[in-house]
Amino acid sequence: MKKVTSAMWLFRKKKKQIHGFIGASGLTDWWLTEFDDGEREHILATFQPMGASDGGRMLIEGKNSGGVSNPSQLLSTLATWFKHETDRTIGFRIIDKAEELLAVSEKVLTKHFTYQAKAMVYYRWRDTDSFALERAETACRDQIQLAPLAAEAFLAPAKKPFIEIRWGKDSREKAQRKIDLVQRGEATFDRYSPDTLPSHHGYKQLAIILEKRGDFVAAGALSEQAREQGWKGDWDARIARLNKRIAKLSN
Repeated sequence: MKKVTSAMWLFRKKKKQIHGFIGASGLTDWWLTEFDDGEREHILATFQPMGASDGGRMLIEGKNSGGVSNPSQLLSTLATWFKHETDRTIGFRIIDKAEELLAVSEKVLTKHFTYQAKAMVYYRWRDTDSFALERAETACRDQIQLAPLAAEAFLAPAKKPFIEIRWGKDSREKAQRKIDLVQRGEATFDRYSPDTLPSHHGYKQLAIILEKRGDFVAAGALSEQAREQGWKGDWDARIARLNKRIAKLSN
C-alpha cells in the first residue's frame, strides 16, 4: 500500500476546498500546480470584475449550479487582467490554458475572444520576450481564419432571454447562477441584438504588424478583406494611407 505523505495529504485537502468557477470548470489540478501560493493570492487580488472588492474570490469560492460550460472564456478574460511586466508570465500561463481548452469548445465566439485575448496578452510584451510577437501574430491569424463564422454568430438573431447581474444587490451565489445561464447558452447579457459587426482585433492588430514590418501590400489586402466582411474600423483611411506608401515606393 502506497504511503501517504503529509505533503500529499495537504494537496488533497487543498484540492477539496477549491470551488467557484475554477472548481466547476475542472481546473483544480491546474490551479494548484501551475501557480504557487503567492501567485494564486495575487491572481485573486488582481481579478476584480465590475469593481467588486472581492471579485476574485468567485474563482475559488461558492457553489456553482453546474459545471462551467465555457472555461476558455473564463480564462481568456482572466488573462487580460495581468498587465504589469512582473505579472506577464501569469498572463501567459492563463491564456495558454484557455487556448488549450478550445479543443473541447464548440462555440465559435469563445474561440474568437480567446484568440483576441491571446493576441492582446502577448503583443503587450513584444519588446520584452522574443517569442511574444510571433505568438501574438499567430493568434491574430487564428482569429481572422474564424472571421466569417464569427460574423454569422454576432449577427444571428437574439433568441435568448436577456439577463442582468445587479452588482451590489445580487448575492454572490445568485450572480454565479446568472453567469452559469449565460455560459450554458440559455440567456444573454446583451440587451440589444447587434445589426452591425463590432471591431475585429485580429484584423487591426495584424494590419499594424504588417505595416510596421514594411509589408504595405499585405497590410492593405488584409484591411480590404476586413472592410468587405463588414468589421467596424477605420479601414478606408488605413487603406488610403497604405496605398500612398505603396505608390511612394514604386516611384
